[in-house]
Amino acid sequence: MRHELHIGAPRDIAAPLAPDQDGPPALLQRSDADFIGSTLQQLRSSEGRGALRQLLATATDAQGTRKLFQPVQRQFHLALAELWCARTGTPRLDPRRIASAGLVIRRVRQDAQGREVLEGWMKAGGRLRGWVPIVRLGEDGADPRAELRLPAPGVGVAANATLGRELRRLALEREDAVLDEQFTPAFVAPPDVCAEANKTLVYAMVPTTSSEIASVPATPQDAFGDGFHADDPDFVQHLVEPLRGQAMDFVLPGETVRPQWFEAAEAPGTQPPKDLPASHWSTLQTDAGRLGMRRFTLLLRQLAAEFDAFGDSAGGQAVFAELQRIQLPLPPRQQEDGSLLQRFTAAGDFLKAAYRVVIEQDVSGGQPEMPQSWPAAADADARRLRQQLAAAVRERFVAMKGSPGRYDEPGARYRLRLFVRLKPEPGTEGWCRGHTLWSGYSEPFVIAPWYEGGGAPPVQVPLPDPTDRDFLRSLKPNVAFVVPPSLQNLLNGNPKDLMDGKGDTKGPALGWICGFNIPLITICAFIVLSIFFSLFNLIFWWLPFLKICIPFPKRSGGNG
Repeated sequence: MRHELHIGAPRDIAAPLAPDQDGPPALLQRSDADFIGSTLQQLRSSEGRGALRQLLATATDAQGTRKLFQPVQRQFHLALAELWCARTGTPRLDPRRIASAGLVIRRVRQDAQGREVLEGWMKAGGRLRGWVPIVRLGEDGADPRAELRLPAPGVGVAANATLGRELRRLALEREDAVLDEQFTPAFVAPPDVCAEANKTLVYAMVPTTSSEIASVPATPQDAFGDGFHADDPDFVQHLVEPLRGQAMDFVLPGETVRPQWFEAAEAPGTQPPKDLPASHWSTLQTDAGRLGMRRFTLLLRQLAAEFDAFGDSAGGQAVFAELQRIQLPLPPRQQEDGSLLQRFTAAGDFLKAAYRVVIEQDVSGGQPEMPQSWPAAADADARRLRQQLAAAVRERFVAMKGSPGRYDEPGARYRLRLFVRLKPEPGTEGWCRGHTLWSGYSEPFVIAPWYEGGGAPPVQVPLPDPTDRDFLRSLKPNVAFVVPPSLQNLLNGNPKDLMDGKGDTKGPALGWICGFNIPLITICAFIVLSIFFSLFNLIFWWLPFLKICIPFPKRSGGNG
């Protein structure tokens, strides 16, 4: 008999659906260790299924979006659905008709018109492609496996076989034809469970964490988002004045750039750094001198670290080329006839040399002369520089981001749905022939970050009593560090020199193996954490949220 099949959440667990309507699976949240076994046991009876209603995932984030947790938070999620026939009495589907089942999780995006776009985690040719729009799989409800979406090989007479092979060959010419969407296997509940429940039930664990990394680099949109641009107020304000196109006077113009400037400005002591001229020290002791030098070192660090202006990347080289267009005035030099020779240096060449001396502390390549100032730029020139800086930082971010992970985008929203592949039945027509049956989509959900509490009790780490001498005598090193000679020589030095940043790595070329006991390391870490929590509490006022200590009586019988 020809009839339709439907799939949705078990109708006595979630809100009931119309007999001819598909719906999303029910999402359970459980914290017990044997959560699958417990769920299957409860599915057997109406009372158990009623208890499962209390375990539906209901947590939401600050925006009211459904929130699922990760296993590290000791919370687990199951997707649960039943299948029935759209006939009088809506009888359950014979479980033997099910060939396989699975669950897909799809990421929710917004296109330029604000419409929802769904992406699937795809692979092709054995390589992970990452998140790809699911429209590339074909019509809605297409099977996740490419093999099952392709035209079937021809069977029967030779003409049909030839036609089938040709259609398959033409389909394989499209790149999208070989995309496979990753899915989590779903399982039919055991026959006795289905029989006692009088339902054909399918369940799958919902994966909320993954170590999978795409084999292709992250796109700029994935890595950086859409909202960043060269005129972004936060980005412009972040730049040091010359990179905004504003004028800035330099400290110690005409002087040879020296590596000691960094220490004198960034970590000033009571005595000048070695070999620093007294006049330089005197200037850098003033508020204006110290501030000016710090702005100069910030300029060097921003160009090198954030924009790779002195490196080999395409974006960094474009920034350097833009800097070369800027001419910095050097102090005029008097000639023999008494006239003043106006001198200039290209900003790119000067800054690259100054970075090597001041930041890298390397004078082997020479020490440039400090210019007088950085001139203000015309609006068009300033914006062109900002555009190159924005492009460079985007490129740097994409390179550091690397290939995208499956769930590594904070705040991303997802939807899930179950599918069931039915076995073909020779001689039947319509929907009862072999095909893939899909549930409805779940409502959008987010995945809670790993550091957020999931409601489970905290993991307890018992600490030994460090005052128990008998216990201490029984301890043996259970972890060892292999220490290189330079680091050991540094640690063997005067602790006060280390505190002052004057440690020395020179000494005997002997390697060391140092054994420690992990429980005692844990005690030290606990004491240090407690001290630092108290110190940082003065700034962040976070102690009430991070350290909650509750007394409990010591147990008798020597088990305290």
